[in-house]
Amino acid sequence: MGWVKGRWQLIVLLAIFILPTVAAMVMVFSDWRPGTFTNNGDLVQPPVQLEPGQWQAVEGAAPTLAGDWLVVMPQMQACGEACLQRLDKLNRVRVALDRDIERVRLIVLQPQDQLEPVVEPAAGILNLAAPAAIVERLAVHDGEPIAAQVVDYRGYQVMRYPVPLDASGLLDDLEKLLRLAKEEAERRALEEATAQ
Repeated sequence: MGWVKGRWQLIVLLAIFILPTVAAMVMVFSDWRPGTFTNNGDLVQPPVQLEPGQWQAVEGAAPTLAGDWLVVMPQMQACGEACLQRLDKLNRVRVALDRDIERVRLIVLQPQDQLEPVVEPAAGILNLAAPAAIVERLAVHDGEPIAAQVVDYRGYQVMRYPVPLDASGLLDDLEKLLRLAKEEAERRALEEATAQ
């Protein structure tokens, strides 16, 4: 009778150690994430280096973008009503960041071969140009139109948001990213870019 009790103890001990390992493996291989870790936009994996420092200003001199988070709205042609509404939502998201507003820049990115600005100049919105292939790649993903992209302070594309834009989801994601990011690292990235 003692060996039966010992066997049950062994089974219970094995279950205590093996079940969590099996559960962890299932979560990893099924790509399951708890609700608190979900993003509202699509995470770009692996992040793609965009080199926004090479983008040109449509009018005037291009600003230094290193060290800033960027919300990029790719726009292939002149901005119509739907585009202007999306731009307004993006601007409101930036304003809603409150004390972190200076850490984020809103950019309308158009093809370099587009002679006229796709949007009228406005406070808080940068109108920049890049090669058409880059703008087109940012404007569409897997055949679906993209409303906005988030680019980190080192120039890596990290999140994308499809049309129609989920402005509250973008705000939520930006707040999380800015909370996790180190402002000192952002300053260092700016110093390195200006020293070159």
